[in-house]
Amino acid sequence: MNDKLYLGVGRSVITPRVGANLYGYSPDVVSSSVHDDLTATAFYFRQGDVEALMISTTVCSIENKLSDRVLGLLERELGISRDRIILHATHTHSGPITNGSTVGWGELDLEYCENIFIPGIITAAKEAYAKPCAVAMGIAVGESLVGINRRSIRKDNKVQLGQNPWGAFDPKMTVISFKDEEGRSVANIIHYGCHGTASGKNTQISRDWSGVMTDLVEELSGGVTAFFNGPEGDVGPRMPDGVSTVGLRDVRFAVQMGGVAAQDAARIYRGIKGYRTATLEVSRINIEIALNKRIDLEVAEREYEKFKDETINLKAAQGNHYRDVIESYKNGYVDKKTKTIGQTVIRIGDVAFVSFPYELFSEIGMRIAMDSNIPHTLSLSNSNGSEGYFVTEDQICRGGYEVEMFKNGQLQPYADNADHYAVVGTLEHLKKLNCKGE
Repeated sequence: MNDKLYLGVGRSVITPRVGANLYGYSPDVVSSSVHDDLTATAFYFRQGDVEALMISTTVCSIENKLSDRVLGLLERELGISRDRIILHATHTHSGPITNGSTVGWGELDLEYCENIFIPGIITAAKEAYAKPCAVAMGIAVGESLVGINRRSIRKDNKVQLGQNPWGAFDPKMTVISFKDEEGRSVANIIHYGCHGTASGKNTQISRDWSGVMTDLVEELSGGVTAFFNGPEGDVGPRMPDGVSTVGLRDVRFAVQMGGVAAQDAARIYRGIKGYRTATLEVSRINIEIALNKRIDLEVAEREYEKFKDETINLKAAQGNHYRDVIESYKNGYVDKKTKTIGQTVIRIGDVAFVSFPYELFSEIGMRIAMDSNIPHTLSLSNSNGSEGYFVTEDQICRGGYEVEMFKNGQLQPYADNADHYAVVGTLEHLKKLNCKGE
């Protein structure tokens, strides 16, 4: 390999105005102050004729239409194909509403998106694109116990949000660092899988626990640092009470959990043994996920009567689902066998960033990483769109919040073994990438 790897970084503040709705719990949560600024951080990679762009935004999730629009704008403004871009949301529950596609969580904040969110992303991307420098990459992996499986099983055998010490959970935290040819730190990426719910249903705008972590590593290293959330669908912060994964309406819990994560990330960063050049490769394919048939019209009509007046969270989403099913029968909809999901992989040497528009269950990411031909295969949740929770087959029988969202998130529910299709499709995608880690 003769071509040097170039990296440019850019950042903009994307904090919403105080008084706007916050996203993640219910439509009635309104911000009262700013605890820490939200950001969009862009990483522009170039090697020869190959380009890639990764952007981390510290919001909860980005609906499909909004994500598609931003990707199109980035393609137009920078000339980088949207197939070579990963637009990611870190999944803080203390940020603005950038996903209004699911009924029950509030309407999309159009004013914020038009005046702050979209312009901020474009600004950060342009800054990154304008000033790349030659870099070498270092990698270190360690463990962090800031997260824990959150699908707690009650005495009555029902699943609720809590701490499940025997549930699937990936403690692996990966830090990827880039230095210029003079050995100066340029940027860092931290990958880990955990919900941004340590603040709970508080009213202060915040990046939640991951903000504390990235700030410390940035201060320690001197390089711009961003978080890319991994499979976090069934993982939440390990709150100090030993039973919860959602804070008690207080941002101080995010600071506390962030301190734990920050120490872990700093330790891992210091463990990077060396830096070397790496080959850049980007690939985009479609993965087909199997679908079940719609529920019968009679069932939909009966269930709709139970939920038609609900307006908040899961129950509102269920009511909306049953109404959509009823309408689909009236409109002559024909069931499909699969749903197509676009997937972008950005490989930099021994590291592959794999986009998913889902809140993946942690086991899915571990299965992909275990069988991948790339040493550090990092699955990203909430990337290039938002399709809701994506669960494992074994958890469907347990039910619970995530499973109900998985089953009611679209007109035709995913097949019970949809996770198998996602894993196999991703592994086939990864096999098509050819560059080596050197």
